[in-house]
Amino acid sequence: MPPKIEVISDKLEEIKGQCLVIAFFEGKLGLSNEISKFDGTINSLISASIKNKDFKAEEGEIKLIYVNANMKYLALLGLGKEEKFNLNKLTDNIAAVSRRIRNAGIKSFAIHLSSLKNKAYEQKEYLEKITQSIILSLYQFLKFKTKDLDKIKNLEKASIIVDKNILEEANKIAMEAAIYAEAVNKTRDLVNTPPNIANPVYVAEYAKEVAKKNNLTCTIFDEKQIEKMGMECFMAVARGSANKPRLVILRYKGSGNEKPIVLVGKGITFDTGGINVKPAAYLNTMKDDKASACGVIHVMEVCAKLKLKLNVIGVLALAENMISGKSYRPDDVLKSYSGITVEVTNTDAEGRLILADALSYSLKYKPKAIIDIATLTGASIIALGYFASPVLGNSQQLIDKIKAASE
Repeated sequence: MPPKIEVISDKLEEIKGQCLVIAFFEGKLGLSNEISKFDGTINSLISASIKNKDFKAEEGEIKLIYVNANMKYLALLGLGKEEKFNLNKLTDNIAAVSRRIRNAGIKSFAIHLSSLKNKAYEQKEYLEKITQSIILSLYQFLKFKTKDLDKIKNLEKASIIVDKNILEEANKIAMEAAIYAEAVNKTRDLVNTPPNIANPVYVAEYAKEVAKKNNLTCTIFDEKQIEKMGMECFMAVARGSANKPRLVILRYKGSGNEKPIVLVGKGITFDTGGINVKPAAYLNTMKDDKASACGVIHVMEVCAKLKLKLNVIGVLALAENMISGKSYRPDDVLKSYSGITVEVTNTDAEGRLILADALSYSLKYKPKAIIDIATLTGASIIALGYFASPVLGNSQQLIDKIKAASE
C-alpha cells in the first residue's frame, strides 16, 4: 500500500511521534525564525550539527538524528548549491530521504515545505513533485513474496507542512498528484505480474474490474469476435498461443458529444519473438511488453477519478506471441482490418501487426486524436539509450503537448 499523503499546517514543535524533514541549500545554512524557534525546543540539534560541520547540505546528504521519545527523529536534507537546483534534483532528493526513512523502520514523516522553497518554482510544482516522489520512490512489488515477510518495511504516512493560508489549495494539489502517482504504481504492479498469471484474459478482466469501480464503460471482444471483425494481423500473432486474445474497449465520457481522444495500448502479455525467437538474454523481461496496455487502463481510471472534461476511449490489443504449430511465419501475407495486405518478414515485429488492426479500428470513433503507446522496438534504445522515449506523429502541435506533459 502506498503511504497516505496529507497536507497540514502544524507548527514544527507540534509534530509528534514521527520524523521531521528539514532541507537546506549548501552555503545557506542560516536558520529561519521558525526553524530557530523549533531548534530551541530540541536542544539546538540543528544548529549544533551545522556548527560542528556534521551536516553541510551537500546534494543528497541526509543526516538522521534521534531527538526524543516525543518527536522521535529529525532528518536534515542537503539540496546542494541553490543555483544548480531544479525540480529533477528535488525529485531525487525527496525519493532518497523517503527511502532512507522507510529503511530505518520509521512509519511516518513530515516535510517542512518552506525549507525546500526556491524562487524559480511555484508552490504547485513543489507539492506535485514531493507527493509523486514519495509515492513512486517507495514502490515495492511484494505480491508473490513468501519469505522474510516480517522484514519488509513500509511507510504508512507522509505529511507536507504548508502555510495555513494555502492549506485548502495545497491539499487539492497533493491529492491530485497522489492519484497520478498511485496510477503509475498500479501500472507497475500489473506489468510486474508474471506471464503465467497476467495473460490476455487476466488483463482484460482486470480492466473490466477497473471500469466497474470507476463507472467506465467496458466492452471485451474474444478471439471469435476478433476474427469475425477481420483483424487477421491481430489473430495471426495470437494464434500460436494457448491463451486466447482479447480486444478491450474502455470508454470515459466527461464532455457530452465532443469528439474523443483514443488511446491505443499494445498488450503483448509475453513475447517470445515467435518463430524468429529472441535470444535468451532478451526473454527475461518480455512480460513487460504489455506495459502500454497496462498504462492505458490506469490513464482511463485517472480520467474518471479526476472527472476530466473530455471524452477518452482506451483500446487494448491483448495477445501472446508464442511458438506452436499454429504460429504465423515469415513470408505469410495477412489481410489487416483496414483491408491492406501485409507481408510478414519477421515474427518479432508482432507489435506493429496488432496495432495496425487496433489503430484502424479506432478510426470508427472519429477521434480528434489517436495516441498510440507501445513498447515497440529495441531500436529506440540503440538511438536514444534509456534517457528518453521517442515520439512521432502527424501533428506537431500534439507532439509538443505530449513532450511538455512528459517534462
